[in-house]
Amino acid sequence: MPRKYNGWNSDPVELIAFDFDGTITTKDTFALFLRYYAGTAQWLLNLILLLPGFIAYGLRLIDRNAVKRQVVRRFFGGESQTEVKARAEQFAREVIPGLVRPAALAEVNAKLARGEAVALVSASINDYLDVWAKSAGILKVIATRLAVDGDVLTGALDGPNCWGEGKLASIAAEMGSKNYIIAEAYGDSEGDKPMLIAAKVTFWQPFRV
Repeated sequence: MPRKYNGWNSDPVELIAFDFDGTITTKDTFALFLRYYAGTAQWLLNLILLLPGFIAYGLRLIDRNAVKRQVVRRFFGGESQTEVKARAEQFAREVIPGLVRPAALAEVNAKLARGEAVALVSASINDYLDVWAKSAGILKVIATRLAVDGDVLTGALDGPNCWGEGKLASIAAEMGSKNYIIAEAYGDSEGDKPMLIAAKVTFWQPFRV
């Protein structure tokens, strides 16, 4: 019986890059996880405390990456990594399945069945994406990561925010010295455009009816 093609062992790797929020899912999972993790009362308080940053972003005084860093610092700085990962696993199992677009999952499954090199490339945090990806059979998650010192989250990012040009930087860092091309890219928002432009074949908001 012939062995199934394994795209991760090819040279170059023909990467099939899927954005997650809004492309595979119907909603922004990072925003949902903030409330899921903090609870409604603390979530509301944190949003109020973050208002100056949101206003500065609205006035274009700071960029999206600066806002993301402020949000991460407010919600996760000083928190236990063990606790965040435990809640992230629950979120991945209890919430994300109800947000996944059936057509997107069917496309992912078809590519995995052919042995293609499928990766999630997302500005959301890897803590819950890793769990969902494993359940879906996806081997590679390229996402925003939270910096940790021991078991304590520092409130900083470990590497770039995986959004916009940060997606390309995160892909390059993950692939290292491996020869690769972005053969296909699936996305739905401004933050996906650099990845889509870099791809040989582009799919814009492909799973929306």
